[in-house]
Amino acid sequence: MHGQFSPSPVTRNTDAANPQSESVGFGLDPNSLNLTEGIELNLEIQVSLDMTYVDPDGLSGNEADSGILELNGIQIGSKESPIDVNNVRNENLFEPNELALVQNLFIDVDPVQGMFITIEEIGDDQGNGIDIGIQDIFLGTREKSAGGLLIEDISNFVRDDKLAQHNQLFSMGLQTLDDGKNTELGNWIEFRSQVLTEEVGNTTSVSVPDLGSLNENLPGFGANTTIDASFALYIDKFAWIDSDEQGVNREFGLAAIMIYDGLDTNGDGIDDTVGPAKLSEMKIETVDHVSYDGRNVQALYIENLDFKADISIASIYVGDPVTGSLGALQIQGIDTAGTSVWIYEH
Repeated sequence: MHGQFSPSPVTRNTDAANPQSESVGFGLDPNSLNLTEGIELNLEIQVSLDMTYVDPDGLSGNEADSGILELNGIQIGSKESPIDVNNVRNENLFEPNELALVQNLFIDVDPVQGMFITIEEIGDDQGNGIDIGIQDIFLGTREKSAGGLLIEDISNFVRDDKLAQHNQLFSMGLQTLDDGKNTELGNWIEFRSQVLTEEVGNTTSVSVPDLGSLNENLPGFGANTTIDASFALYIDKFAWIDSDEQGVNREFGLAAIMIYDGLDTNGDGIDDTVGPAKLSEMKIETVDHVSYDGRNVQALYIENLDFKADISIASIYVGDPVTGSLGALQIQGIDTAGTSVWIYEH
């Protein structure tokens, strides 16, 4: 969010004996796995593309009524200055040198422990992250644009001043845990993910330390992929861009969004530390399924969509995040444990 704000200072936990990798509840820990040498990537990204989904028979079931969902003019980079609402729908949103950064991306693959992915840094240590602009969203037909979309500064770097803003708004005392990198303005919170696959009939326990029931026998009714992930994100702006009949662009959106999982590190019942949101032991496979109308179908089955997170939004706004703010919103204790999803044709 770009505006004037003078937050109170944030206390930063710099206890060297309690780094993120050793903190209880801080998500997946690569140090607990027997990982060998893998590959490391540093990325500078600028991308443009279009995406189109086609429903060949629409709601009526007739081919003549096919419809589309299209994201037209997707552009990904990192703007050096705040993105003006009137520039989002331009064909050249980014200059050639305005590249999004992803630093220290590690990939390790093991025959027993599966694939482990770590991303240490999305964006830079000033909070400048990945920007995404979409020129038009078409629903049904390309003759009808629902507007554009802007997602500005996606980052896993939590700045002290931004965190202080959320603390002040919601009367909290959150701090970030030291990332061990001597960053001056805040701390990184790593993205970590593990993907583990078990085959039909495998009843052998797989040893994956510190990942809970992943150590239990997995069901033997088909190829079964289990995904664990932990991450925290700060997003400066998520906005829908609309144009009136005169071509004037306006926006409605969310500003200063933080996705995390609050941790109570001292046992007093109050969250005091910004930890990563967690996706735990989500299993994906294809199965035979009976549809809502009694048909036997093949379905993509997502079992145990167990996601735990808190979401904090400093401003819900129309026009300008500061002068057009409708208020702030905090959602605490999101927990979807036990949720399952079947996806199939209709």
